[in-house]
Amino acid sequence: MKEESFIKNHSILWKELEQLNHIINKKGYNSLSSIEIKNYLTLYKRSSYHLSYARTHFPNTQILDYLNTLVSKCQVHVYSVRKISPRYFFNYLTTIFPTLIGKFKWYVLSAFSIFMFGFMLSLIMVLVNTETARFFLPSYLVESIQSNSVGGTWDSSYFPVLSSTIMINNISVALYAFVLGITLGLGTIYVLFKNGALLGALTGLIYLFSDPYIYWSLILPHGLLELFAIFVSGGAGLIIAKSLLLPKQYARKHAIIKGSKEAISLMGGVITLLIIAGTIEGFFTPLNISPTIKLVFSFVTLLLLIVYLALPKLKS
Repeated sequence: MKEESFIKNHSILWKELEQLNHIINKKGYNSLSSIEIKNYLTLYKRSSYHLSYARTHFPNTQILDYLNTLVSKCQVHVYSVRKISPRYFFNYLTTIFPTLIGKFKWYVLSAFSIFMFGFMLSLIMVLVNTETARFFLPSYLVESIQSNSVGGTWDSSYFPVLSSTIMINNISVALYAFVLGITLGLGTIYVLFKNGALLGALTGLIYLFSDPYIYWSLILPHGLLELFAIFVSGGAGLIIAKSLLLPKQYARKHAIIKGSKEAISLMGGVITLLIIAGTIEGFFTPLNISPTIKLVFSFVTLLLLIVYLALPKLKS
């Protein structure tokens, strides 16, 4: 194709792309309709191809310089990183995230069920036979809990260390439960079950050798949010697994992309929950106050979480 024919055939397309790019420069993406944005991206792709063609067939020409400038200007918008405004983040936390929890509630409930199965199984095993705790917990921890038992009470100085250990573990669990969805969900299921079993075994030992009242007062204030974050991240991992196993009407590649986007959309809320839980664990849980006050705080936290998840319905 000659240069004159090349320009004549495609100049209208380039001008249209220029006009849309000019609008974006002045007013931003929000000024375009969804159809115009799709058209903009299509025109950008075609112009990029034309640029590649011009480099091969029309080197050192004005049309090559023109296309190179045009595509470069558009590239800034196409590959720019979207800035998250405080307003959008607030809207995400108050509306989008709880709405997503409702949308993917069966995945979250499935993660909760797997965790609780591990919890109940290990709890029953430890209550029946204390030695089975070693299947789920390090021997040093089992021995420490048993050896610190004196007349049904346990050295309270050990609880803050235990609480911190559980917090660090829960954060790791939340991240692993999400990432291991890529293993067809097997890794996610294993992580949820294993850590439910860990908590169940620990709880069983506390009921046998220590004071459950103090134990729950140090675990629940931050633990409720941490555990909920684990269930949500586990649900996100199961979303990825489902997109791999059951792509439905989508090609598997597109199903994975779609599932990954849905899963990642939940992780902003998970991180926020973990930050709040970490703050509670660092500044409230260690306070030398009555365990009753801490348990009341935990109950209030649970109520607030329920109200928070119901926000989308309350607004509608």
